[in-house]
Amino acid sequence: MIQIYNPENTDFEKNGNMTLFPTSATVNAKIRGAWEVTLEHPLDDEGRWKYIVDNAVVKMPSFNGEQLFRITHKEKSESEITADLQPIFMDSKDDCFLMDVRPTNKNGQQALDIMTAPNKKYSAKSNIADINTAYYEKMNLIEALNSDNENSFLNVWGGEIVYDNFTVVIDKKAGSDRGVEILYGKNVAENGMSEEVDMRNVVTRIIPQAYNGQTMDGSTPWVDSPLIDKYPTIKYKVMKFENVKMEADAQDGDADNGIIVCHTQGELNTALERQCQKQWKEGVDKPTVTIEVDMVMIEDTELYSDVKELVSVSLGDTVHCRNAKLDIVTDARVIELEWDCVNNTISSVKLGDYQFDYISNQVSLQNRIESAIRGDGSVIGGQVKGILDAVKTQFHAMRDIAKKQDVRAMLFEDLDPESPTYGAMCLGSMGFEIASERTADGKDWIWSTFGTGKGFFADYIIAGTMLADRIYGGTLTIGGIDNKAGLIKVLDANGAVMSVMDKDGIMTNGKYTCGSDAFGRYAEISGGEMKLMNADKTVIGEMFARSDNVFILQVGDVEIRILKDTNECYIDADTFGVNGSAGLTGRVEYSDDTYADYVGGILVGGKSKEGDF
Repeated sequence: MIQIYNPENTDFEKNGNMTLFPTSATVNAKIRGAWEVTLEHPLDDEGRWKYIVDNAVVKMPSFNGEQLFRITHKEKSESEITADLQPIFMDSKDDCFLMDVRPTNKNGQQALDIMTAPNKKYSAKSNIADINTAYYEKMNLIEALNSDNENSFLNVWGGEIVYDNFTVVIDKKAGSDRGVEILYGKNVAENGMSEEVDMRNVVTRIIPQAYNGQTMDGSTPWVDSPLIDKYPTIKYKVMKFENVKMEADAQDGDADNGIIVCHTQGELNTALERQCQKQWKEGVDKPTVTIEVDMVMIEDTELYSDVKELVSVSLGDTVHCRNAKLDIVTDARVIELEWDCVNNTISSVKLGDYQFDYISNQVSLQNRIESAIRGDGSVIGGQVKGILDAVKTQFHAMRDIAKKQDVRAMLFEDLDPESPTYGAMCLGSMGFEIASERTADGKDWIWSTFGTGKGFFADYIIAGTMLADRIYGGTLTIGGIDNKAGLIKVLDANGAVMSVMDKDGIMTNGKYTCGSDAFGRYAEISGGEMKLMNADKTVIGEMFARSDNVFILQVGDVEIRILKDTNECYIDADTFGVNGSAGLTGRVEYSDDTYADYVGGILVGGKSKEGDF
């Protein structure tokens, strides 16, 4: 039965305000995605459709029992009304707000209990035993559980979400293994069933290598899969098992840290063979499959008998997929399903979820960096982006061979202030943080440097050569006391210094063109004219060039003119002094053919061709 409750009706234990008879109602759930719920109802004569309003709640059967869904959007046509809905737990994004919630050193269940405490209407369940810490300030519960925020529950503790009315279940893995087995590959995929089989990563013969390249001895230094005869060709792969060592390569404490130490070649052979057997158990000798089945379309076909057990699966369940031609069973998970709420059954299911990734053309990062730096230390900007791409490629390759750890975070710390290694570093799946000081009460570290998938954050960054494709920022500060903040150099294409910016101002061609207070002068360029200002920014003069190649410097009533074409210089002034030197005498000629004599650096009179003035 499908019932609807008016928006103000919150007593969901009782019957709803009206029973609905929709033509269709489906719940599409993805293991790592949103749940999409739709309902279509005819415009019936009884007027049941009139109850389908915004914020009303619909109770209907789903793959995990009877569930509540709230209407978020509706559209009415001439014959029917269509509504979009979402799980009732999504209400918590509005009425469960976390002002300052900090689950510290908690497992999954403990953290969720703290996070749902602001509104007792909501609860959560989890089997995640990992101990972690996260901070949630001024965010709603949904954002805190599942968002791009680095502190979200899924980013910190992991897990997969299943909504169950006002409870959210976040277990390490959703679903279970119910022993369901299906048959595929018998016919060409069609009529509601599609198959994608990937053989590219299949391995049937492992050549194992221990630490330091040690290998098995004998004529066959490899281990074969029990499925090797299922394939037309042998699929070789060299695998390194760094956790297996000969005694000569072992270090103190290796055995205590899970390292297998072998004393003889025979022990090494046995240890490497066991490592290969583990690979077979993990399925490296089996293809990866993705299977999509429309249960409604194939219900009356011969294919249905091969997959009919799928009607009993739930989201996240493990399904054993048997290849009809190879007779190989590959395990896959239910990563998406669609539930028909009207007929109370699965209408479609998707198994698998895999992605093939191939890394090629790896480059030497060090060579790329060296090629982007000139001999004088300057950077060839056009090559920086290529270096960044190379970094991504190299770390991508490293990630592919990384060994998965049982913990998501590790803390390294030295609490002795007198120790040369005093400090702390926390390293985990979210990133890392570094500290060199404790808080005033000595209870925690003052974390000042962080690295996450979104970037690096630090109080100070000290570097030698820094390469960047682009740099964004608010304020770049240089100068300061003793010029500790350094300087900025602008170089030409040949590496020659064109301009320098430091605590004293801007220097071009060895001369400061704009200085600080220590120079007692300021300059401002506007419209091709440089204005000269005193310390309080009052304009006292100007410098400019006329179109007839005459350069003019004017301060108050004093004017100096330099004629570029004739290399002549003229000075107009009532008095003329030269550094106050009393012994200097000479004559000043003006552009109007007048002139003046000066004695002791001071003008004593003016004359013209016609006489004194």
